Amino acid sequence: VTLVKGTSVKAKVNSDLYQSTYFHNGKILRGIAINEFVLMRKGYQDIVGKIIGEEIIENYNVSNESLEQKRYERVIELYIIGYFFEEKFYSGIKYLPMINDSLYLISDDKISEIYNFKKTSKTPVINIGKSMLEELPIDIPINGVFNSHIGIFGNTGSGKSNTLAKLYHSLLHKIITQHSKIDKSSFTLIDFNGEYGTLAKSFPEICHKIDLNTKSDGDKIIFSENEFWDDELLSVLFSATEKTQKPFLTHLIKSKLKYDSDLISYLKITIDTMFGANQHRETVNLLKSLVPLFSKDSQALIFDELAKFSWNSSLDKYMHPIPTWINNSQDALRVLTTTYNSNFEIHNIFDEITIRATLQLINSVSRNYVQYDHISPLINKISAMSSSLSKVIEIKNTGKEKKPINIISLKECNQLIKKTIPMMIAKCSFLEHKSPQNLKESFHLIIDEAHNILSEASVREAETWKDYRLELFEEIIKEGRKFGYFVTISSQRPFDISPTIISQLHNYFIHRLVNENDLFLLKNTLSTLDAASRTLIPTLPPGGCIVSGTAFHTPLLVQIDRLAEDSAPQSDTLDLEKLWGI
Repeated sequence: VTLVKGTSVKAKVNSDLYQSTYFHNGKILRGIAINEFVLMRKGYQDIVGKIIGEEIIENYNVSNESLEQKRYERVIELYIIGYFFEEKFYSGIKYLPMINDSLYLISDDKISEIYNFKKTSKTPVINIGKSMLEELPIDIPINGVFNSHIGIFGNTGSGKSNTLAKLYHSLLHKIITQHSKIDKSSFTLIDFNGEYGTLAKSFPEICHKIDLNTKSDGDKIIFSENEFWDDELLSVLFSATEKTQKPFLTHLIKSKLKYDSDLISYLKITIDTMFGANQHRETVNLLKSLVPLFSKDSQALIFDELAKFSWNSSLDKYMHPIPTWINNSQDALRVLTTTYNSNFEIHNIFDEITIRATLQLINSVSRNYVQYDHISPLINKISAMSSSLSKVIEIKNTGKEKKPINIISLKECNQLIKKTIPMMIAKCSFLEHKSPQNLKESFHLIIDEAHNILSEASVREAETWKDYRLELFEEIIKEGRKFGYFVTISSQRPFDISPTIISQLHNYFIHRLVNENDLFLLKNTLSTLDAASRTLIPTLPPGGCIVSGTAFHTPLLVQIDRLAEDSAPQSDTLDLEKLWGI
């Protein structure tokens, strides 16, 4: 050792040691090269250093008489990662070497001990691959990785889907082979591109796959009534404005409690109000918009009854051919017998929201509580979104899927549903998991292609919606660990994701990334990634990744094992030679 400065150490190496491996007493020892480990002996302590640089320095004090002296000296730069005590490796800096301490080559047995992340000999681990340099098996601990927030990043084609599938495939395989129970845990995988169906096929007894489809009839996600009738959730679902439309939806929830299963009384009260002393020109048209939701036999009659009403602007009253002026609700009821006594035909929960919102708007406009122009865009949005939302959402209090692992495929969904559904799942599952009635101990939310919903840069949506979405996920990632709610995110563009979310992740699997912004973000948010590992990120081969985080005492360079074809995610690049028969 020739220099010790903080945690960085420089050492002079015998210039003859230029081989990559050496044999000594029947053991293979690793040579001196970048990213290799060496031992420094200080008294009885073996300190472990990792080589991060090497250079040759010219020796100006060469004596002309001596033949043995070398003109150049080889110097390596190291940083300390830990030490050995009683044959066991401990990470962290407890000892630093002193100048003139000797360096020793390291055997594979010792390196295996450095790559050992078990707390005790009985700690359960799962194998994910081999170390890239030494080709030693890498086992990761279940505690420390799966009870933390995980980030998997890498450009397209770098093997990130395989890593995500491998992590959870190995975990489930271990659980099933040991006949362990995961009844106290829930896993939800949000799959934007329909790649992970193979996971459900590999473990059919514990996995349930939900294929959502907005083009034709597919599976549906079940929410309970309490989860769905929530003013905040509805505000986000229909991107309601903060000052006017959100309070309107809060009142809608209140009136739902008042007229829970009695829409006929609500309709009658609304008709009494709209033809009262304070009439408004928009109210009859609003009632006309509900005609398709009345029972089929009475639709034509109701439309005829409402079509006869006309508005007189000078008197601010409705007119009708028979009683001429409509002065009060009695005048109107004489000519609205079918409408007044008809019933609604509700096919899904969104029909009910449309009816309740329209009736409430008629009531509020007639009482001068709200401006019609402020609320009508919300009603239009509700009726426009109903068709696609009703194809993927079902509201009932029983019949939720009992299997612990749900894989939700959004491949056949439109862009609106791809944004909405993950957020509804995250919000409802987080609130349900925090509630005292919940019997599950842990919840694992896995989001593939997370930049789709965690992006700060999206310009296609309203600011309030984007802020709410990011705030929700930031709250989950900050508070989730205390409640046993863990998030795994996989993304091609970490720079697009909110820095708050990235900085709160505990463990990272980083594949090849070439964009400067992505690399800069990782540099600023990952305290556990050293400079030598960071420079390797743009040149990693497919399947190669740097593993770093709170569960690992040193960043690892790992080649993740590729899953067999029947269990691998369906994300392979198309083989054009085979396709074209070249």
